[in-house]
Amino acid sequence: MERSWYVRLGLVLAVVLGAVYLLIPTFVYFSLPQETRNDAATFEAALPSWAPKKRINLGLDLQGGVHLVMGVDLQKAVQDKVVRRADELRSWATEQKLSFQSIKAEPQDELVRITFADEASADAFEAAASEYFNDMSQRSGGTESTWAFTDQSIAAYKESAVDQALRTIRNRVDKWGVSEPTIAKRGEDGILVQLPGFKDPEAAKDLLGRTAQLQFKIVADDQGANLVETLGPPPEGVTLGSDGYQTYLQSTDRVALSNFVAGKAPEGLEFAIGRAETRTNAPGAPVVYRTYVLNSKVELTGDKLTDARPLLDQSGLGGGKPYVGLTFDTEGAQAFERITGDNIGKRLAIVLDDTVDSAPVIQSRIAGGNAQITLGGNKSYNELLADANELSLVLRSGALPAPVSILEERSVGASLGPELIRKGSIAAVIGLALVVLFMAIYYRLAGLIADVALVLNGVLVLAILAVFGATLTLPGIAGFILTLGMAVDANVLINERIREEVRAGRTAKAAVENGYGKAFWTIFDANVTTLIAAVVLLQYGTGPIRGFAVTLIIGLLCSMFTAIVVTRVLVDARVRGRAGEALSV
Repeated sequence: MERSWYVRLGLVLAVVLGAVYLLIPTFVYFSLPQETRNDAATFEAALPSWAPKKRINLGLDLQGGVHLVMGVDLQKAVQDKVVRRADELRSWATEQKLSFQSIKAEPQDELVRITFADEASADAFEAAASEYFNDMSQRSGGTESTWAFTDQSIAAYKESAVDQALRTIRNRVDKWGVSEPTIAKRGEDGILVQLPGFKDPEAAKDLLGRTAQLQFKIVADDQGANLVETLGPPPEGVTLGSDGYQTYLQSTDRVALSNFVAGKAPEGLEFAIGRAETRTNAPGAPVVYRTYVLNSKVELTGDKLTDARPLLDQSGLGGGKPYVGLTFDTEGAQAFERITGDNIGKRLAIVLDDTVDSAPVIQSRIAGGNAQITLGGNKSYNELLADANELSLVLRSGALPAPVSILEERSVGASLGPELIRKGSIAAVIGLALVVLFMAIYYRLAGLIADVALVLNGVLVLAILAVFGATLTLPGIAGFILTLGMAVDANVLINERIREEVRAGRTAKAAVENGYGKAFWTIFDANVTTLIAAVVLLQYGTGPIRGFAVTLIIGLLCSMFTAIVVTRVLVDARVRGRAGEALSV
């Protein structure tokens, strides 16, 4: 045979073997029991070491899972930014030796109010601040001026807050090990989260919605030792207590405690609520909350963390209980060493999500950038370990810039997907069998060759989807079946052209040559026009429409290859040695 035929045959065999190799992970995935398919360790154990890793994934509509639309509380994000800016202004003005009486945040109005003793102090402060804090503008002047962020800076901050929330949620889902999640922005403040194969929506909401803002602040024992006693008589259910450093308020009702101290701290200080504590080991003992008086200045935040992991207390004092070990980056380690060195003898509050986790006394300068969060409560070892694992995961994946809420929640049943796959498979097998039978009867051997190309076309499409780790959804299956139909259509065109050549009295070789030549441009035009439509769908479509477009584009390219190259190799082999004979089609 001609050398070119062997080259083309080698190409086809290489493509077939490559496609089968690429589909091995997909075969392994679907051979596993449904309940263990999405377990990464089980899949890795079942996969041969020499096989590729990427496979076809099933979308939410085929294997069930969790669908959430989460809303970012942008108003709270802006209010928090106003509070932080008030602290920044106070520290900056002190360093610059600018005179002022007070700097207070008014988060509800998104304002920072600054009071001065005289006009000269106000003018000097305004001149310096307007140059340094150029993302703010002065709303009112005089000895009691108000400052607010500009509209442009607020808009930019809101956008970055949603982007940061999106990135944080993606990090958390990635560390969770969910296969092929969908995480995308929806509107101005929404985030779409789809977790295929995930069966616990409550766990998803809890982990994804946790803010996990970690801050370190100095406990203001010197200024706030008896501050709560000046607040007036506490409400019912709130009593006084003392820890030897401060007199504090305590109650089993956290809301009542928070409402009573809200807005009553002097400038530069703040009231914070400690975590729930049980004072006795008696079963059913109520949890108690207490207040702390802290410096409002944030000494260090969780964005300097490089690692957070659950560890066991081996000191003998902790009874082997799990805790969360923290490691800071270089900048964070230097800051932590400076903070502990400058505040020996004072207490350092570890504040997690506006709750004081613990407030240990700083005994000495701590170098190396390591700290720890203990886990309180009379919980069992396994419960503490689960809490430590979950908190470590949240801290490693970063803090959300603002609270998020669940705007839409939907769980797709795990039984719906398999049922759809079963019915779809039955329909596909019946349809494919009828097509194969028709082609074999109507075109005989040429029809069987077209059937081989049809099957190979399906294998190639699936292999390419596996290479990209694509997610197969119902629209994707529709695109796949459509391309199979177009592949048959191409072979029908070729066979009809060959028939015309045979009827015109051409020899077998001439009929094949002319038939493929005349059919090529018709097939090419039909596929290109469909390809253009698919590219438009891919460019402007979203979600399922893009999935349909991707499958359709891959299918069209594979159809061209199998209809023109693969069948030509087989037909050439058939007519080889019969160049002068008539061809039966």
